[in-house]
Amino acid sequence: MRRWFNIALLNFGVAAVIGCVLRAYYIWEIPFFRFKALLNAHSHVAMLGWAFIAMVVFMLQDETERGPSRLSRILLAIAQVAVVGMLLGFPVQSYGTFTITVSVLHMLAGYVLGVMVWKATRTWRANGSRLLVRTSVVLMYISTLGVWAMGPIISSGGFGTELYYWSIQFYLHFQLNGWFWFGALALWSRWAETHGARYVLDRFTIRLWLSSVLLTFALAIAWSEHHWSVYLVNSVGVVLQLWAGWRTAKAILKAQRMLHDKAPLWAWRCVTYSLVGMGLKVLMQAAVAIPEVAIMAFTVRNYVIGFIHLNTLGAISMMLFAMALVRGWFVSTSAVARVGLSVFTTGFLLSEGILFLQGILFWFGWGMMPGYYGIILGVSLLMPIGIFILLGHAWKKRSKPQPVALQGS
Repeated sequence: MRRWFNIALLNFGVAAVIGCVLRAYYIWEIPFFRFKALLNAHSHVAMLGWAFIAMVVFMLQDETERGPSRLSRILLAIAQVAVVGMLLGFPVQSYGTFTITVSVLHMLAGYVLGVMVWKATRTWRANGSRLLVRTSVVLMYISTLGVWAMGPIISSGGFGTELYYWSIQFYLHFQLNGWFWFGALALWSRWAETHGARYVLDRFTIRLWLSSVLLTFALAIAWSEHHWSVYLVNSVGVVLQLWAGWRTAKAILKAQRMLHDKAPLWAWRCVTYSLVGMGLKVLMQAAVAIPEVAIMAFTVRNYVIGFIHLNTLGAISMMLFAMALVRGWFVSTSAVARVGLSVFTTGFLLSEGILFLQGILFWFGWGMMPGYYGIILGVSLLMPIGIFILLGHAWKKRSKPQPVALQGS
């Protein structure tokens, strides 16, 4: 399955390159460039090509004694074919017959892979990692209701309406804050359990996370429905999320103290970065519970982009990198791996800082920082460079898995 992780990493690199092209659009004129269409390709390849495939690969490790079954590998291949179809199709036609077909193909493959993951994780600890992974799978299924709803909405003339955008936000919310985040927590919990921790997160903390995910969807519709009840529901969800985040941070730090010698230093660093990303995301959602701050967040595009990247690149991708490190797919003693991780992390941190700084300048009416587009492009280039360095390191397969890797689990 190491090969499938490398394919997912390649998808990540391609998505990062497209992101840099989107940045370059504001500096140079690019022939035949369609910004929205290329943005769709960027987001779909990043979410469905990188995060989805990598997450499933890690979850299927226990499916059989030899790892994932032949059927699971076929389904991963179908998902990858669909990702390539999105990569090639979106820049040409944006949403059309072909891109919708391959998107549905990926979703159907995802449904069956969800069943395979459910079966593969039956030996995981019931009240810990197994509860987390099965919650993540259920939330993945729930998220797709937003996609299926778009057909009837569009056919009834609802394209571009509030309901249309709510269906998109429903899908994204339960993908990013549900399926991917619970999946990331499940993977780390599974590793910790196999190395001596009874549980990383207890059932109460998991229920707090689940309740907060359900309630904070109100934030996704607050941009169009400025009713006090919407803000109230979101505020309750935010309080639960803050509580869950605090309990999660304490639990992971406790596990880190107990298992510090069981994982490479860089794995702990990636987990720490993921934890910090999660914490900042939770704090930002807490701030947006204030109506005035919510208006600012919805008005300034930099905040939206920064928030999404904080979730996908920070909380989720860093946890996936940690999983690759504990399995020996990235060898932390390799200078190449350390350089790749450092370059990627530096690009991520700098781009987030610049995005939010420019957002602050916009909000206070201070205009654009000098050379903003060139600066943000320059720091963003560090991310695909870091990813391709890691990909080159991983693809060589010269080093055997480290002793701390999850062997057969």
